[in-house]
Amino acid sequence: MKRFLLLVFLGCAALGARAQSWDGPQWAVVNSSSCFLRLKPDYESGNETQCLMGTVLRVKGAERYWRLVDAPDYKDVWTTQLNVAFMDEAGKDAWIAAPKYICVAEYSHLFEEPSTLSGRVCDFTMADLVRKGAESRPGWVQVFLPSGRACWARAYDVMDFEEWVRSREASEAVLLATARRLLGTPYMWGGASIKHFDCSGFTQFVYRQSGIVLPRNAREQIYTGEEVPYDFDKMRPGDLLFYGTLNPDGKPRVVSHVAMYYGDRKIIHSSQVVRISSLTPDGEDYYERQPIAVRRILGHVDDGSGIRSVAARPWYY
Repeated sequence: MKRFLLLVFLGCAALGARAQSWDGPQWAVVNSSSCFLRLKPDYESGNETQCLMGTVLRVKGAERYWRLVDAPDYKDVWTTQLNVAFMDEAGKDAWIAAPKYICVAEYSHLFEEPSTLSGRVCDFTMADLVRKGAESRPGWVQVFLPSGRACWARAYDVMDFEEWVRSREASEAVLLATARRLLGTPYMWGGASIKHFDCSGFTQFVYRQSGIVLPRNAREQIYTGEEVPYDFDKMRPGDLLFYGTLNPDGKPRVVSHVAMYYGDRKIIHSSQVVRISSLTPDGEDYYERQPIAVRRILGHVDDGSGIRSVAARPWYY
């Protein structure tokens, strides 16, 4: 009995710790190439999603070195304190307003000096954001992490963020080209960076590279855009196919997977790895599940159907 009461006491104490308020800065910006956002303040807890460098988070609570945050797509998730730079309201506003570079290389690094022989500061991956510095050297630009640390990026690894936004092309060809570049990337639940994807993290990332911001999860993406029949003569590359189960009234009950139509009766999706699968039995890697819905995204950006352009939602980062 004493052991049972002790366990109850310890459990209550742990819950109390997790409810601990946070009296530090109310904002933070992701300061690593990507950070994991977990359900509980524990490395064994499930990973819900990832946020890329430069993403603004609201800080709400603390337990040890964990911080309870709200992200653009998720509320009440946990990350560790060394993955973020804490800021007050003015600091957050200054970060959002500051001129930035976006990483356009798939994988790179930031360095202490303008030389690959200097010390590495951190890894730097596609779609990460850093603040622009004032200095440059041949082939190099000075950048600042959200924490304010000065470092150097290779000039061909970055692009002015505003220029990047203006240059986005939302077309079937660009979507497919982006998706093909990610073939073979391993699946990970909650993955939303170029290092690893879950199914909806993959579709969200591909569309965002074309300047389009989708909701994070398949259960949200299924309600965006325009409904399209599951008909090979009517579907277009870039359409999203959703898998799961339906209620008796025909509405989605569970949405368990999302894929992007590749054309030619194929899909490209993150399932074990990012791969191309056939929708017909005579094709290679036949994906035999039947979709419960197909949605068209292109042509419905910023029209009130749940899809936003990066230009209309730059604070997403």
